[in-house]
Amino acid sequence: MLNFVIRVITLQMKKALSIILSVLILISLTACNNETNNEVKRVKDKSIVHSMQQTNKAQHKHASYRQPGYVNQDSYRAENIYGIDNLAYYGDWDANRVFIIDIDNMVLITNVDNTGDGPYGIDQQDPNKAYALTRKTESLTIVDNYTLENYGLITLEHKPRSTNFNANTLLSLVSGADKAMTSIIRTDKNKVVKIIGKNEITTPNDFGGTLATGHPLWLNNSQFFMLDRAARTIQLWQKEGTLLSTLKTPTSIHHIFQPPSTSILSNEENIYYGVIEGSQSELISPGIIRFAVENNQLIQTGQVNLFSFSPDTLDLSQMGSHHADFHPDGIYIYIGSAEGHIFVINKNTMAIEKMLDTGKGAGHTTFLAMHDQAIVTNHNATYMTVIDTTNHQVIKNIEVASSASSDYKSQSHTSGVSLDMRYFYSAASHDGTFFRIDLETGKIEYLYVGGNILMGSFVWNGKAENM
Repeated sequence: MLNFVIRVITLQMKKALSIILSVLILISLTACNNETNNEVKRVKDKSIVHSMQQTNKAQHKHASYRQPGYVNQDSYRAENIYGIDNLAYYGDWDANRVFIIDIDNMVLITNVDNTGDGPYGIDQQDPNKAYALTRKTESLTIVDNYTLENYGLITLEHKPRSTNFNANTLLSLVSGADKAMTSIIRTDKNKVVKIIGKNEITTPNDFGGTLATGHPLWLNNSQFFMLDRAARTIQLWQKEGTLLSTLKTPTSIHHIFQPPSTSILSNEENIYYGVIEGSQSELISPGIIRFAVENNQLIQTGQVNLFSFSPDTLDLSQMGSHHADFHPDGIYIYIGSAEGHIFVINKNTMAIEKMLDTGKGAGHTTFLAMHDQAIVTNHNATYMTVIDTTNHQVIKNIEVASSASSDYKSQSHTSGVSLDMRYFYSAASHDGTFFRIDLETGKIEYLYVGGNILMGSFVWNGKAENM
């Protein structure tokens, strides 16, 4: 009897050991290639596993998302209760709800209601959740990426502007819409752990509206940038709450960015670029500022003013920029201006090489690397502009919206490209329609969801290292 009991216990121990070994092998296969055994042992849940996959520094250096340096527009997750592979999330500015769309089948799956007023965008955080940026309320709404349901609020001391998630630390920056403040949220607990800045309402007057801050950005695991738009400064902060350095800028700065992780050089990793929004009332040109971070100090190293390219034809009272994007080669920067141009800047010379005619409100540029093309979002026009990125020439315009005006956004801030580069996705904001363009046939397919869908994010059934 004793021998039988010993055999049973031994068998159970072998089964348990086998299960443990299988789990460890699975983690080893799916985690980043440069993880150590000690790092694997510290992985406690699926969120951290996915986060580590997205920040494989051997392949992606500091980039966590396909569009680093802006909002968290892309995340990677394979599971939800609907069994849908690829999703788009868009906030409805005119109502307190978020739309979630099955983009492969072009079907509205569900609404996430009762978000609070003014969900302008919705940013992906760790793979398990997204935060709806309710810019009319002092809170964020949590959306569960598995159930696609409202998971509650995070109370803030300011209205939220946008976020930047650090997958290494699971900390997210939330910049202020009405105050020059930044809240740091521990996303695994959905809890604010630090607030920096002044608890005072500010009202900037430069191009880009009255939002108090620009888009936040982690510099590393312990330092981040805050863009005080009213003060016209770039600020470098320690996450514990120490202001390390301040750089004065010609006007407000919209966002900070670097070359793509696939093309950035080792000597460029401490070099950053910021979009100078410009001031129409003070006749200050929009452009690009370049600066370095050295010994915790911000040092300007270059500047480009868009107006200088063609002062005889351009009108400073009509110009203004809010977004710039790097060409995949890491050399050229595309930056739009409100009067209807894209400027192509060589980052090595900090000189404008071309000015292309686009549409009013030219803003975001989405590069289609596989096709050697880019699509420009023209916020105040009915059409998007397609550019040949091999020679920086306009190919054509594509009508996507029914109407356009300087009083509203005809096209969304957020666009996405399928993992196979077959489809381009975006929204005609004022029309309340989500659409996709077949990049092989040119066919456009529309899905009417309603509301005013200005900004959002995508969740893809894939891994960041595939991009």
